Amino acid sequence: MKIAGQHIDHTFKPEGVNSVHEPGNQPVLSGQYPKDPANPTDLEKKHLPVITIQDNLKAGESFEVTVEVGKLPAHPDEPSRFIEWIDLYANRLFLARISLSAATTQPMLKVPVTLPHGLKNLTLRVFERGNMHGIWEGTRDISVG
Repeated sequence: MKIAGQHIDHTFKPEGVNSVHEPGNQPVLSGQYPKDPANPTDLEKKHLPVITIQDNLKAGESFEVTVEVGKLPAHPDEPSRFIEWIDLYANRLFLARISLSAATTQPMLKVPVTLPHGLKNLTLRVFERGNMHGIWEGTRDISVG
């Protein structure tokens, strides 16, 4: 993958990730998805990262990315059950991470992002780790005008 003329070979592997794919068109990381995306279970809904961005993105202009875990329905946030961290990637390029504490933080990440010129399509990828149910992945394909 090339972004702004640079080859990105980001092989960061968060703690607890068991699957790393070879470079190419395959993802670097792998998280859990719902077995039936059209009918996720309550457990799956609590762990799916929901990615929100504005419409009409333009290269070179900043926009805010919001990631919420447990939006549909809420994930428990207590000392024995909580979201430990949330990572955000643009394709395979690492953008941001937030580490969370039990019972005192909400599983949400908000970060301004600026995409370079020349990039037309990409996938925002989010990985989150819950201390009981491991790593879950959410994606959102976006087009840049």
